[in-house]
Amino acid sequence: MNKITFIAVLIIMVMAEGCSQKENSGKPSSCGKTLEVLVIVPDNVYKGELQDSINAYFAKQCQGLNQSEPMFDIVQLNPAVFYKSDMFQKHRNIIIISLNDTNKNKLYQYTDYKATPQNYFEFSMNDKDSLYSFIRRSSQMIIEKFLNNEYKRIGKAFEKMKNVKVLNAVKKQFRFELTVSEDFYLATSKPDLIWIRKEPKDASLGIIIYKQPCNSNDTITKEKVIALRDKVTQENIPGTNRGNFMGVEKRFEISDKNIMLNKGVQVLETRGLWKMMQNSEAHFKDFMGGAFVNYCFFDEKKENIIMIDCFIFSPKDSKRDQLIQLESVVRNINFNRYSNE
Repeated sequence: MNKITFIAVLIIMVMAEGCSQKENSGKPSSCGKTLEVLVIVPDNVYKGELQDSINAYFAKQCQGLNQSEPMFDIVQLNPAVFYKSDMFQKHRNIIIISLNDTNKNKLYQYTDYKATPQNYFEFSMNDKDSLYSFIRRSSQMIIEKFLNNEYKRIGKAFEKMKNVKVLNAVKKQFRFELTVSEDFYLATSKPDLIWIRKEPKDASLGIIIYKQPCNSNDTITKEKVIALRDKVTQENIPGTNRGNFMGVEKRFEISDKNIMLNKGVQVLETRGLWKMMQNSEAHFKDFMGGAFVNYCFFDEKKENIIMIDCFIFSPKDSKRDQLIQLESVVRNINFNRYSNE
């Protein structure tokens, strides 16, 4: 498939998305487990090479976790089962594969088609080579759409049971809003730092919000983020043993990428593992560790660097599902107060 054809397909997708968004009002809430994707395709088409291809892109291992967990849980359904079920058609994340020699090799996207938030992606292909090419080229875009669905869903759920005390504390000290549910609480509040915690059974979830002055020539790099995170956690997040603190585990991959939050705020997102440390070396009497995802950006006037760090300790349960709760808090950040103060 040439470049012009693929661009034309993307235009079709945008048109489908725009039309469906106009009809978004009054749609029911979408359903499905966290990070679950329905793949609608006949059994005899799915088994084998196609299943391997879907898994390679959508069920690959999550970055920055200390155990193997897939990015999405894939559930394959036959079309006859899917189209007879109103519940399945209201699922958040759906991939439909139509393979027929009369198809014209197009990829369609429908946003909030039966429910909200929701994305249908329909691969209408006339041969397997074209199908695999389309999957390869569009997989990252589809992944981002599906992740955004999860962020929206969790954000709406937290909004319904938000912790007003935490929201007001963050708003007062940092001039933006983060919405967490009532099972989070304010553990530490200082002029330059807030630590929010949630302590379910056998786990711990935390969000650190920190600011420090900067100058107009400062840049944000992965190396600076790691150093800043270690400084903040050493001073504010003690371990169970005296002298221990939560530090970045540097023996494993630390990934980073640039993303954009609301109001066009440019952010460096950094992912990796943490462990309990002492004097920058592992203290092997304390085996606590887990995953973190860190967001660093400048405030509106570039007077401060803002760091929002999300981390989990969950030795028994899924890290992926708990970490995305914290990611969703940041992805739904509200900067409306920036322009008013």
